[in-house]
Amino acid sequence: MSDKAAIIKEAQKFLARGQIDKAIAEWEKLVKEHPDANTLNTIGDLYIKKGDRDNAIDLFHKSAHIFRQEGFSVKALALYKKILNIKSSDTVSLLSLGELNEGKGLIKDAIKFYLAAADSLSKEGKKEKIFEIYNKIVDLSPGNLPLRNKVAEVYIKEGLRSEAANEYLHIANLYVDKQEIEKSIEYFRKVLDIQPVKKEAIMGIINLYEITGNLEQATEQVEDAVNLFPEDLDILIRCAEINIIAERFDEAREYLRRATEIEPANLKSRRLLGDIYIKEGDREKAWTEYLPVLDEILLDEKYDDAIELLESFKDVDPIETGKRLVSLYMQLGEHPQIIRELTVLGDIYFERGKQREALNCYKEAFKMSPDDESLSSKVVELEREVGLESISIDAEKTIDEVIADADIYIKYGLYENAKNLLDALKLKDPENIDLHQRLKSLYIKTGEKEQAVSECLILDELYKKTGDIEKSDQMIKEVYEIFPEDPRLIDREIPAVHEEEIPVAPPQGPSIEDYSEEIAEADFYSRQGLIDEAREILERLQNIFPENEEIRQKLASLGQMIEAEEKTEEIKEEKEEPFITQEEFVEAEEIAEPALDSDVLDIFNEFKKGLEKELEEEDYETHYNLGIAYKEMGLIDDAIREFQSSIKDPKKFVSSSNMLGVCYTEKGIYSLAIDVLKTAVTKMEDRGESYLAMKYDLAEAYEKNGNIKEALDYYTEVYGWNSKFRAVSDKINQLRAMVGESAEQKKPKDRKDRVSYI
Repeated sequence: MSDKAAIIKEAQKFLARGQIDKAIAEWEKLVKEHPDANTLNTIGDLYIKKGDRDNAIDLFHKSAHIFRQEGFSVKALALYKKILNIKSSDTVSLLSLGELNEGKGLIKDAIKFYLAAADSLSKEGKKEKIFEIYNKIVDLSPGNLPLRNKVAEVYIKEGLRSEAANEYLHIANLYVDKQEIEKSIEYFRKVLDIQPVKKEAIMGIINLYEITGNLEQATEQVEDAVNLFPEDLDILIRCAEINIIAERFDEAREYLRRATEIEPANLKSRRLLGDIYIKEGDREKAWTEYLPVLDEILLDEKYDDAIELLESFKDVDPIETGKRLVSLYMQLGEHPQIIRELTVLGDIYFERGKQREALNCYKEAFKMSPDDESLSSKVVELEREVGLESISIDAEKTIDEVIADADIYIKYGLYENAKNLLDALKLKDPENIDLHQRLKSLYIKTGEKEQAVSECLILDELYKKTGDIEKSDQMIKEVYEIFPEDPRLIDREIPAVHEEEIPVAPPQGPSIEDYSEEIAEADFYSRQGLIDEAREILERLQNIFPENEEIRQKLASLGQMIEAEEKTEEIKEEKEEPFITQEEFVEAEEIAEPALDSDVLDIFNEFKKGLEKELEEEDYETHYNLGIAYKEMGLIDDAIREFQSSIKDPKKFVSSSNMLGVCYTEKGIYSLAIDVLKTAVTKMEDRGESYLAMKYDLAEAYEKNGNIKEALDYYTEVYGWNSKFRAVSDKINQLRAMVGESAEQKKPKDRKDRVSYI
């Protein structure tokens, strides 16, 4: 016999003799070696028998903690309720029950236990923990203003003034979102009554006065704020804003001066200074202030604001605004606007005598709109005006960049421009193969055969220099294709085609290297736990390469993984679920909900009202789910009200009717249960198990209402569909006994009797 079995046997002996202390000692030996929730629960029960409630509660807590860690939340819940039967104000149990119910989505139940825990902590004088609990409560219903107000009042009562101020601040901001200005100001004032230097509340009131156009009060409030926070940058800037709105520009400038002393590079200050210059009509100074602000706007990706700002200052600085607009539209990929701004910028440069800059703008626009005749004529006219210098090679440009420019000209049909660029480049780099290739292609395109042949002959010599005989011969072949009559070909022969003898290798079978992707795919599947997919690939490869050791090892490794998984599943199946007796569960379920006192009860009522107020009448899904939650909590009247709302939805009609029938039956209102269930049964299209369940519930309602015959009829109908459904045969036998009918009387008559009867 194992030590564990021996200890249990010994403990049971002591228990049978009534020696509880010795039994406890034995069980405690076991729990030291094997900490187990069930054993701890058993020891706790023994302490209860000997009247030691404190030790019992301690052990029940340990047991519940283990259950929660192992994922058996229902068992833990039962134990916590068991503790509350012993000590109804046990804070840990109340908090834990709140968390467990919150995890299950039973919000109202969770709130009830959290509030009971807060009530208990308040009576124990542990005020520092109440803050955490109330935070949990308001988080579960963030938009419930009356609830938050009650919580704030309790904070004040408990002396938690900072927490109360924060709660009032939150309420004020919620009223701001709802655009209830007077209420917002009222709650900002409540914050300041508790904490007179609460910056957020002060700024909130200033904003509201500005929104309502009450600039005089806004100015007074903001100046008071400056006196309270003389070095606060946000308040100084806010003060400047209010004064600008009130057109008190000198005062605004003074506040901005103080702000820039604190932070010289502050962009918001510069923007506001620009606003002042705009209002005073000095647009040039305003533009100077706005320029650095523009970069911030672009960083924030406020492109529409940036465009609007640039457009508004075109008359002040057309070139700078134009360049920035081109860059911005390029970033946004808006081609029509890019072409427009480039053309406008080119016109401005042209008017100011900057032909080269104008030409560059027109060229860029023409690249994007090659069919625009106006742009084409502007480019040609300016190039002629500027002369060869305008198209000469820029000293700063590389040869590749010049060739790229020529390619653009060729693309848009500006062949002369391309020739001029490339011919000029030949002087700088006469042996550039790419250059001569471009010229050859260009001359072929324009039909200038002699020049094309010249480029082919130059390329022939250049390829020979590099030792590339194949390409050299190719150039001569091209000459014969382009202009075979060219006199320069008299002494040249067409290069012979040299066909190299390529040895033909004997056909080979597939190589494992050819299947590297398949092997990689199998490895990937294996790492992701997709064993069947990996095995399928590897088995296919093994058929092709039966002797390959790598594939064999990979398959063997997969086999080991499968065995390990199977063993894990067996262990899971063999693991026993922790055991709590049925009596304990019944006892736990029957525990009354925690009683709430004074402030806590007020908060709960506010929570309940707020939750119902937040629900839209047409939100049938939520009404139905809330009804289910109320039903589970035993709040039958609340459940009935929710199901009466959700029954209006055709999709929820049957399920809501069923739940209403169950609720009416629990309340003892059997006639209503019968009415609602009968109506639902007639409308049900599904004839599956849910239909049987509804018929059974209807039979039960008839039975409890004393309508035995109707009940028996419906039970019999259910029996005909499924004789084992909810032990319906027992129901039928019980009712038959009640009406005094024997089984013989209900047997069908024999065939002869039935025929003569007919």
